[in-house]
Amino acid sequence: MNTLLSSNKKRSKSMMDIVMKVIFVGGALGLGLMLLIVGVREFILQRQSLTGVVPIEAVIVSANVVKSVSADTDPRLMRSTSTTSFSPEVKFRYTVDGKGYESDMLRPTVIGRGFASDEAAREEIAAFIPGSVVQAYVNPELPSRGFLIAERSSAPVVFMIVGTLLMPIAGVLFKFL
Repeated sequence: MNTLLSSNKKRSKSMMDIVMKVIFVGGALGLGLMLLIVGVREFILQRQSLTGVVPIEAVIVSANVVKSVSADTDPRLMRSTSTTSFSPEVKFRYTVDGKGYESDMLRPTVIGRGFASDEAAREEIAAFIPGSVVQAYVNPELPSRGFLIAERSSAPVVFMIVGTLLMPIAGVLFKFL
């Protein structure tokens, strides 16, 4: 009777290990695929946004820095594994062909930048004072994707690389976990 109970425990444990492995690897595959898709989409849209771009006047609606603090995962006293990042956020309004739009894109991608300090994030948006009129950019074929800084971001390429690498890594983990 004891050996039967012991073998059932081993079987259920190994079944639970397989279920957890599938959940972990499935999550890693899903994350990799999502990063790849977002990266490709934003790479294409960024390229289209910068092609045929025209300068336009825009009114800054708001400009601020948002502080994000990650959760502390170290339960020991006087130790912290949390990180703090600062993200600049600017909203602006503009008109294309008589139709009004509002955007919050600093660069021609929705993938934003984070900074390690409040000062660095504020420096990024120093020129964008609420109520002021500034030059923005828009591709008339993509009028809802106006942006303030006409420079290509490397973020879509980073998303594509990380997404592409994460999927085979998940497969290797599945085999060896």
